Amino acid sequence: MSTEREMLNLLSARYNTERRGTIADRWVRAEHVRSTQDYRKLLSIADFVAIDKYASSQAIHGHEVKVSRSDWLTELRDLSKSERIKRFCNFWWLVVSDASIVKDGELPEGWGLLVKSGSGLRAKVKAPDLTPEPLTLDFVAGLTAASQRTAYREPLHRDARKLDRWERKRGHYAQCQACGELAPCGLHQPRLTAQAEAA
Repeated sequence: MSTEREMLNLLSARYNTERRGTIADRWVRAEHVRSTQDYRKLLSIADFVAIDKYASSQAIHGHEVKVSRSDWLTELRDLSKSERIKRFCNFWWLVVSDASIVKDGELPEGWGLLVKSGSGLRAKVKAPDLTPEPLTLDFVAGLTAASQRTAYREPLHRDARKLDRWERKRGHYAQCQACGELAPCGLHQPRLTAQAEAA
């Protein structure tokens, strides 16, 4: 049985397309995004939001992660909770650790379905293209705060990629893909740094 943390790590890997030879990443990733910062309003939390930055395909993908059948049935009983964030998204996905969590006919209208498959996620039902509402400043504040927290957490779960570079002046050297510093970078590549120090 997979944990929510394992599923979030799979989502992070899915929405991570750093271009080879650069420190550019197509995606902005945010875990546990709040629908509002106002404690007086009803609160919902999206488990994972990915923003596609490419001009030709800019979109917000929202994700609800479920690792048990009972958790999914609880979600189905009150879809208004997910709607508080889904309304801002171009695509909305249910992400499950096992296909048996969702029975035929249970997927709500406007939802796609991602299922754990081996060491990745497979789209069993493609999420339809939604028409999102304009973002509120309240939601943007929560989205950016969650993105910042996620960036700090990412090195706890995986090292940034290591780029091999060649320049006439410097010769061959390695670079951290997250920040561009010489690799291994202690901030974004803690495991590679520990291995280098132990060698």
